[in-house]
Amino acid sequence: MSVNDLDHERLASRFKPAKLGSADLGDCPLRCHVRVMGEVTGIRVVPRAGSPSLEVTVDDGTGTAVAVFTGRRAIRGLDPGRGVVLEGVVRRERCRLTMVNPAYTLLP
Repeated sequence: MSVNDLDHERLASRFKPAKLGSADLGDCPLRCHVRVMGEVTGIRVVPRAGSPSLEVTVDDGTGTAVAVFTGRRAIRGLDPGRGVVLEGVVRRERCRLTMVNPAYTLLP
């Protein structure tokens, strides 16, 4: 078993018991309002439409999504390894699931 497989199993077991009506990122419906849960695995600031945007990659063990917060360079508490609940509309952009300006809740 590879390290990636072990990491996916860890994430799936961490977020599966407390789903609370959330969708898996691996089979998330597009263009619908959804709630997803996962762990922040990456953060980067990129220019979009002339202003900075914070891109936060979230993984739940079944798939990944990118939450884009326009006009932001950082969000306090949103760090790699932190659990987060995102609510918003999911779309496919550049072969990845994307949520623009989703509502978020930090998990302990």
